[in-house]
Amino acid sequence: MNRAFTLISAAVLAGLGWPRISPAADTVTIGAGGELDWTGGGSAVVATIPARHRSLLDSDNLLEGNAPGALLEFESQDHPGAILPMRIAPGQNVAHGTLERGGEIVAPNVFDFSGTFKPLDLKQSLEELITPGGELEAFERKDLNSLGILVILNLGGRFGVERIRFYPRNTVQIAPATPFQNDFLRSFELFTNDGIVLSQAGLPIWGEPVAAEEENKEAVVDVLLDPPRYVQHIRLRSTSTISYEIDEFEVFGTGFLATATYVSDIFDAGQPAVWHQLRWTERILGDPRFSAVHIRTRTGTDADPFVFTRVLHGQADPEEIPLSVDDPSRELSLEEYGKLPVFDGLGRQWNAGPVKDDLVNWSPFSTPFDAEVANTPGALITSPSPRRYLQLQIAFDSSDLEAARVIESLSFDVLRSPLADSLTAEVFPREVEEIRAVPFTLAVRARFESDDLLGFDRLEIQTPLRVTSIDEVEVLDGQGQPVAGRTFSSLADTLDEGGFRIAEVREDLFEVAFPRIDQDGTEVRVRFHSDVLTYSTDFTGSAKLSPADGVGEPAIQPLVGGDTGQLAPGDEAALSGTTVLSPTLLGGRLLGQVEMAPNPFSPNGDGVNDAMSLTYSLLSLESPRQVELKVYDLGGRLLRVISQGLEINGRYEEKAWDGTDDAGRLVPPGLYLVRVAVDGDHRDDEVHRVVSVVY
Repeated sequence: MNRAFTLISAAVLAGLGWPRISPAADTVTIGAGGELDWTGGGSAVVATIPARHRSLLDSDNLLEGNAPGALLEFESQDHPGAILPMRIAPGQNVAHGTLERGGEIVAPNVFDFSGTFKPLDLKQSLEELITPGGELEAFERKDLNSLGILVILNLGGRFGVERIRFYPRNTVQIAPATPFQNDFLRSFELFTNDGIVLSQAGLPIWGEPVAAEEENKEAVVDVLLDPPRYVQHIRLRSTSTISYEIDEFEVFGTGFLATATYVSDIFDAGQPAVWHQLRWTERILGDPRFSAVHIRTRTGTDADPFVFTRVLHGQADPEEIPLSVDDPSRELSLEEYGKLPVFDGLGRQWNAGPVKDDLVNWSPFSTPFDAEVANTPGALITSPSPRRYLQLQIAFDSSDLEAARVIESLSFDVLRSPLADSLTAEVFPREVEEIRAVPFTLAVRARFESDDLLGFDRLEIQTPLRVTSIDEVEVLDGQGQPVAGRTFSSLADTLDEGGFRIAEVREDLFEVAFPRIDQDGTEVRVRFHSDVLTYSTDFTGSAKLSPADGVGEPAIQPLVGGDTGQLAPGDEAALSGTTVLSPTLLGGRLLGQVEMAPNPFSPNGDGVNDAMSLTYSLLSLESPRQVELKVYDLGGRLLRVISQGLEINGRYEEKAWDGTDDAGRLVPPGLYLVRVAVDGDHRDDEVHRVVSVVY
């Protein structure tokens, strides 16, 4: 595209009379110093709708609250205004509170032998085992066969446990009215499970017992777990026919919980809005290697992320219907769901069906934000926008009883006047064989149908490496006709011509600017060259609108992958998106583009070709891995370790060999072998090159 066309078209775009709007995003802060607390108290520019979550034991039972299982601290004296996993005080019996957390205690093989062979209703006596007081009640197996009787406790969370204790009445708790101190378990096995080692059905897999007594003589059985361990499930099995009772079953915890989850209230912007930047302040307790937080978001177009269903009574494999019994034109509400079963006008009985996640009006929870975002200016929310509703989830994990993360505050930005109704992005080609300098076209089609939309004048595109080139930016109207554009001679060509320019190039992204777009159906196409380093590469990005006065941060709206139209022959609409696949990297190389120059080189100190530069690309790594660059003579003797350490996917261009060995002595002239090796996630890879040293 020649420059005359570029300038004329840009002038036409700028002369359409569009007002210059200053974008302004509002910031909402939760926690310490914020206008909202973690349970929805306070007021902000967004309204809040109380959160609901699934019961830990029954996924179809929705409970109101922000902490499933009540496993979080919201009122910590040491960390005011923050949230963190519960820490168990020394000597605290964590069996208390099991039922409130959603845990349970059962005796699954205590049956009624009167002919029905059904489990006895032992609910009250079992719950007394984990409830303070109640010394007049106990779980009894007297004048009955007690052999093999099981008591199984699910604590409702993964606790660090240091002791387990159980005993009959009139022992630890003095109860002269019930003098059964001699009715203790004579023989038993005690098992624990950490809540992770489960069967495919989600049931605990029990290993070796933590205690096994064949001739117990202690009325108060006190089992010490040394060292303490994470426990969620406990199983006690009697191995004697002698009658016994249990008054209390106590579990003494220690340290921070292994897992805990926070679910925020639903934030309501009052209209479709862009939820873009999220940030949080975090404090680390204990060794940082053993704790983590995983923060996710989801966005919706209605106020309820759940779908309620009903099923016809007595029907095998019944259809799950999400519509009201009384008015099938409406969705089944939580209130009506709670009243099932009911009969309809035809006399049919409708029972409660599964509660499902609403994946039509709500996005799934996103992949977690990168842990490195903590205590930084933040990262973009990738959940779809613009949408009216936002919800957050924070999952706390720890593998050490003294390690935890504290989230002191969390904030997000909301732009209640979006840049566009939708910004659909597509990249082509979507499958490449090469790993270097592949030419790509990325197109963004904008929809402008609502009032008060701002438009955009920049695109930021994420890349696996620094782009090799940015070749062209082109603007097409709603009919697909070019109306403006510009070609670039190099990455250094950053001058503004008609509003088109290269705004920024970094190692992991680039940004281009152009005259503001706010016409429905307008498409922006960016042509560039980039390497790919993994089997699947996502060229995601966002649109931006610069502030009118040039001061402050731009407004941002994420791009959403989809179909923008035919970009080239072979562009299939059903496969459109921003993901590029490279089949050659699936199960293949970890090293690519290994180059050494000059070769030969002469390390004689004359300033010409005194060192050899090594460049290479690391491919298909899921995490930082060990990479070694070593020099050997032709006899296989190691002469020099150029570098060794952890490295990630990327292009490396700053390694060099100056012709010396590890003692600093120049090697004799001749041929040498340079080995580049990487210890990969699932396989290893290495490349050898011969280099010549001359003087």
